[in-house]
This record gives sequence, structure tokens and C-alpha cells, in this order.
Amino acid sequence: MYKKTAAQLRHSVHQSIENYPYNEPSSAQATLQASCKNSLSFVQRLDILQTLYVHNGCVNTVNWNASGTHIVSGSDDNHLVITEAKSGRVALKSKTQHKRHIFSARFMPHSNDQAVVSCSGEGLVIHTEFLIPYSSENCTKTIDYLVGEESRIVNVFDCHTFGSTFDVLPIPDEPRSFLSCGEDATVRCFDLRQSSSCSKRMCQKHILIMAPCAVTAMDVAPFNYNNVAIGCSDSIIRLYDRRMLANTGSASFSVGSTIPLKAYPIPMEYTRRHYRPTCVKFNINESELLVSYSMEQIYLFDLKHPGYNDAGLLKSGCYTPKMRREDDPDPQMPRLRFRGDWSDTGPNSQAIAEQSFNRPNVGQARPPLEPGVLSRLSDEIFRMLNSPSRQMRQTSQAAESNTDPTSSRTAGAFSWQSDLLRTTEGHSEAATSNRDSNSTLLARDHDTIYANMINESDVPNISVNSEIKGSPENRKDAKEAKNEDKNAITAGDGQTFPIRNFDYVKMAFSGHRNSRTMVKGACFWGDDFIMSGSDCGHIFVWNRQTGKVVKTLLADNRVVNRVQPHPTLPYLLSSGIDYNVKVWAPIAPDPHFDEVETAGLIKSNEIMLVETRDTITVPAQIMIRILASLHQYRRLMHEAGSEARSRQEGLSNNGAEAPNSDS
Repeated sequence: MYKKTAAQLRHSVHQSIENYPYNEPSSAQATLQASCKNSLSFVQRLDILQTLYVHNGCVNTVNWNASGTHIVSGSDDNHLVITEAKSGRVALKSKTQHKRHIFSARFMPHSNDQAVVSCSGEGLVIHTEFLIPYSSENCTKTIDYLVGEESRIVNVFDCHTFGSTFDVLPIPDEPRSFLSCGEDATVRCFDLRQSSSCSKRMCQKHILIMAPCAVTAMDVAPFNYNNVAIGCSDSIIRLYDRRMLANTGSASFSVGSTIPLKAYPIPMEYTRRHYRPTCVKFNINESELLVSYSMEQIYLFDLKHPGYNDAGLLKSGCYTPKMRREDDPDPQMPRLRFRGDWSDTGPNSQAIAEQSFNRPNVGQARPPLEPGVLSRLSDEIFRMLNSPSRQMRQTSQAAESNTDPTSSRTAGAFSWQSDLLRTTEGHSEAATSNRDSNSTLLARDHDTIYANMINESDVPNISVNSEIKGSPENRKDAKEAKNEDKNAITAGDGQTFPIRNFDYVKMAFSGHRNSRTMVKGACFWGDDFIMSGSDCGHIFVWNRQTGKVVKTLLADNRVVNRVQPHPTLPYLLSSGIDYNVKVWAPIAPDPHFDEVETAGLIKSNEIMLVETRDTITVPAQIMIRILASLHQYRRLMHEAGSEARSRQEGLSNNGAEAPNSDS
């Protein structure tokens, strides 16, 4: 018999079965499992195997244990649930100390799956060790799997200074250590052998990496556990080696301790806005990195590329949100979306241009707000704010503000705009806030350290030509230089910014929509496929080599947050806004893929993604301030108009009386 190569066997289920008796048992089993995941037929036969109703809130995280026998999930109901994968039985349920959405929950390695680490929206990181085994007896009684305080050991770490913690990762070869990343721009390493809890607001003991901005995603390499990739809110992916990092609480900490080995910006010349990474994932041999961006595509980066100097990227200004360039378009007033409005998500969502005010909302995961009324109200508010007459009045009022107190009061009536533009969209559209005033001090220290890091690097002081400071002559010379070589900036190491040749991008995957939630996972499926959730309620599957969509799965009535493949078998977990976890397997009798339906879904997602980029979610408090400001504006305009009419009438009367006085 002709012996097939290993690559051929991994891509053919039939051939791997045919050659199974002739290979080593361990390698034959691994090859057969790989061929099942690499099979397009199996992918297109994926269907729901079972639905686990184990939570009373949106499920933001779901993960397998190392052997694939149990599932841990976390939800907005602040509970951790461990479920048997085969039977779907809840083995354990625990109420946690988390007060907001649980963003990430994972089994700790080498703990017999009795320990779980989790993090949440209020910044808590909790290690929970359960003291009772996952027994299968009396599985019909719900009281048997509820775990109280006496049946667990809890270690709480509340030293992330402010904001949310987005992810938590065990270190595979260290069963008592784990990493967390958060909005306070730090990656922290907690070692239970050194400390069992921490609640210091100004704690620097556990800081492993200090980034220039919020760290919203991270991953540890699957083989070389020292390699760590983080995704920051400035749209830059940074890679570190833990052996080259020093803990900030130790005496060996220095400015160079947090310099990354290399960095990869989002493949755009200028971001002009930030596309926050929601997921970074190493491939199995650590040669590629999968990066999913909010309001953007999914990219596959080639880690063999030397990357870029992080200090050079920051100094170039190409990825600095506060900087504005001459060729930037005028800022547009964003569209309002009110918290609780999920009308633009799910399989029945449509673009605003296609919506009908009388179209019913079906398949809601929760009672929605009426989208038609909100849309019309948003349009009316910003139509008034953008009207030419109002802009002319603002210009004239600004010129007369020193003499006319009414103008200053009118200008102050719209102070809510700055608050509105600062409003950020969190998971389930909940904004995060600072927990303590000391966070400001830590932020200043952080900025100082990172500024020193950049200044002490070997990259010269460079800046974007369009952001020129100094005398008019300097600005004129710089503008002439810009015309000769527009926006070309060369660093000391020969790198030129902005980057125009993104040769580190191996493939881009588009068609899905990632904008409505803080967490949106993406993953590798075998050697040939990429998977991700979408705001349209579907799971998208792409061919890894061509970037073409080969399968979509309807998995949620609103948003799919997480997709998680089984460690070895062709099983898939998904979770989202629905209050359940779905298990998928290739159980459909025949492969199925509707290209026409998928093309329509992709087109709708592309249109709605553009609309979402100009949309801001606001809570009820902001709406109240908007309406109050509009009321005050109208009142002041009415008073100003009355005063103007009175003055005009007085002038008319004086003009009419003057001839009589002369006679």
C-alpha cells in the first residue's frame, strides 16, 4: 500500500482511517482528530448538539478543561458554572464576589479542574478553589451542585487600579500563577505562593507589563510559555518575553523592563480612531497570531516578520488618538444609540436605511427599546445641532461673548457634548468608571515611566509633519517638506512611518460584525479554518488560506461573544447575549452552505458596521442632560429673540418720534 504523508493524512478523514492500523497508536489518534477538524465536509455539517441552560444572564465566557470533559462558563448573573460536556449536567454552580459582568473564566492547570480563575467588569480577579469533587450522583436535585462559602477557597485580587479586567490566563507550566490584563494599562502576574490576596489601589507589586494604554486582549504561547502577546486600545499588538521582564515591585525593575520585543500596528497608514483588539490568539506552532479588532476585520499576522519598534510607532504619531492631521475630515456629530437598544443585532437586524418604523422586533433576548422612536429622536437632536442657522448663531455669539452674558449662557447649555463624546461603550453597553481617586496618581506615574521608556530608547524624537509646533517659519518649512514627501517619517533604525507595506499580514477575514460588546472571541479550527462570533447572531467560518467564508451558523438571537473549540475533537462551544451555552458537532446528515444567503448577510454586516462607527451609546442620564440642555437652549433663544425685538421696537419708536421733536 502506498504510504501517505503526514500532511495528506491530516487533511483527509478517509485516508487517516485507512492508514490508522499502520501508524503508531498515539500519532494515528492525533492525525485522525486533526483530519476531522480540517475536513470542510465536517465544518459544513456542524449543527447544535445540545443547548445548556445554566445561567440567568448573558454568557460572556466559556472554556473547556484540558481533557475536554468539563466546561466552565461565566455570566452577567455573577455565577461560575461547571458542566459535564457529555451529559450536559451541571456539576457545580458557585456565586462569586464579582459585581459586574464576568468577562473571562478558565480552569487552572494541574489542579484536577478544581480551581478556576476569573475576572470581571469592575476589575476584580478571583481565584476559586473548590473543595468538593464533581460527583455525578443525585444529579436531578439542583441543591446538590450549589456551592457555598464552606466548600471553596477564594483568593481576591482587587489591585487593578481602575476600570475593567478583560482577560485572565493561567500559565500552563505554573499551576499557582496566572496573568490578568485590564483597562489600567497593565498586565499583572499573580503568584499564589507569594500572596493570597491584594486590595491596594496603588499596588505595583504584581505589575508584569506596563503598556501605554488599556490592554484589552492577551494570549500566552502554547509551547514557549514565556512569550506573551497583548492587544492594546491604541490598535497596536505588542509581543513580550517574560524572561526579559522584571516585576515593578522588585529592585531590578527598570524603564527597559516593559519594552516589547516587537510590535505590529493595525494595517492602516493612520488609525484616525482606535480599533480595540478583542482577541489575540497564537497558532499551534507560534508562527502566526490571529487578531480580532472591534469595528474592523480579523487579521492573521506573520510572527516571523521582524515587526516594528514600539517607541517608533508611538513617536510617529500614526497611532496617537489625540493627534489631528491636516488631511483628516471634519469631525461629524455621531449618531445616538440608547442603552438597551439591541435592534441592530441578531439575525433580523437591518441597516438604518432599510429599517421600517413599523417593522416588529422578533427573537429578542430581552425587551428592547423601540428603535424607530429612538432613531427619529436622535436624528432630530443632531439635525438641530448641525443646522447652519445654529452654527452661525454660535459663531456670532462667540464673538460677542465678552459683552453679552446671554451668549455665554447659551454656549454653556451644550456642555453635555463633551460628556457625550467621552461616553464609551462597554459590554452590554455599560461604561466603566474609576474606582478610586488614587487611580489618577497611578496614571501619572504610568505616563512618566512609559515616556521615559520612549525617551531612553534608540529611536530619535520624531513626529507627524501635520502636527507642527513652534514658530510660523518652522511650520512653513515643515509644510513644504511635507509636500515634497508627504507624511514620510524615518526613524533612526531605518523604519519609515506611516507604514504603507503591511507585509506581516498574511490574510484578512471579513464579513462578520464586531462592535457591540467588549468581548468577541476568534479561534483557529484545525489547520485550515478560522472562526469568530458576530453581532448578527452568527458564527462565521473562513478558509484560512483564501479568506473566503465557507460556513455560517445561527447561534444567538442577538450577539455571539465567544467561540471555543474542543482541545482535540470536532466540537465547538458558543455563547453570547442569550442566556445559554450551545455545543456544536458535525451531526448534520449532509454538508450545507447557502452562498446566496451568506452574501446577503455579509453585505448587511458591512453596511451596519459603517453605521456603528459613527454611533455612540448613551445612558439615560446623558439623555436627560441632552433634553435639559435643549430646553435651556430654546428658552435662551426665545429670551434673546424677545430682547432683540424689544430693541428693534425701541429704535423704531425713537426714529418715529425724532421728527416731531424737531418741529
